[in-house]
Amino acid sequence: MEQEKNNKDFDSMKYLKSGERVSIVQIQMKRTGKSLCGVGPLNSPAAVKDMVQPIFDMSDREVFAVLSLDAKLLPVAFEVVAVGGIDRCIVDVPNIFKHAILSNASHVLCIHNHPSGDPTPSTEDLQITKRIKLAGDLLGISLIDHIVIGADTYYSFKERGGLKFQDQESEAA
Repeated sequence: MEQEKNNKDFDSMKYLKSGERVSIVQIQMKRTGKSLCGVGPLNSPAAVKDMVQPIFDMSDREVFAVLSLDAKLLPVAFEVVAVGGIDRCIVDVPNIFKHAILSNASHVLCIHNHPSGDPTPSTEDLQITKRIKLAGDLLGISLIDHIVIGADTYYSFKERGGLKFQDQESEAA
């Protein structure tokens, strides 16, 4: 039924008259400053954790955010891309890169919290990290880390070697 409606809408396009007005949509992002929150280059996962910890401390559920970075690792944008429940969050990979592309980012850094306080990544965390890394490689926007925030600690995929996946290593060989 919905397909029929879409077909009718598309068929009605052939009845447009020359000179008739059609809506045009334009999306434009405007840079309002040079740095995010007055933060300098983020050179370590601990520095990232310290910067975002207050945001995640306020949340009683899992929150997934993306920090878009320029070529010098300066933050250019921060966006919460998903809010979940107490033990999971559904993340849509294209939404991670939409904001990065629009803000001309060279890299992304993903951050999410575990309200339980234990930053140990779940199987789902490993799977989504792999998907984000592969998508970023295709787009030319590198995933430089995925940090899971716990109560007073964090887990960094980069520090633990978790951004190297066997599939990629065998393809590169």
